[in-house]
Amino acid sequence: MFSTKKIAVAVFASLLFTIACKKDETAKPSYTPPEGSYNLIYEKIFKTSCALSGCHAKEGDFGHHGLGDEKTYQRLLNQDSHNPQARAAGLKSVKPGDPAKSFLYAKISWEGSAYQFGQKMPTGGLKLTANQIEFVRQWIAAGAPESGHVADQALLK
Repeated sequence: MFSTKKIAVAVFASLLFTIACKKDETAKPSYTPPEGSYNLIYEKIFKTSCALSGCHAKEGDFGHHGLGDEKTYQRLLNQDSHNPQARAAGLKSVKPGDPAKSFLYAKISWEGSAYQFGQKMPTGGLKLTANQIEFVRQWIAAGAPESGHVADQALLK
């Protein structure tokens, strides 16, 4: 019914899966930003759709800003984009008060953006809802503060 070769391949694959998915016991405790709209973006968008292995889990992933630790906010605010086309167009990673000049917003709003450098984010089959994108837009438009509620929380329900 099953050949020895097929059984061996199945066992090997399951072992690889188990090893690859083992929790890293040396990982630091999870960072939690101050209460407010940024915290909600960090917890409900970055951690679930962006700060993933091979994407933006740590600083330097594919030359991009890391979005998974206590330095995330500083890496985003008023920083030059790593994308040369976006940098040449004057976009900042997040330009407080100006979603249209914020590379983060351009990457997630894609179809509605005047700038389409690279590919829409997030990738890998993950999608942000229109409400999540609007929440980020409102946060940036309100000055992208690290604390305080400036975007409509109902958008994330």
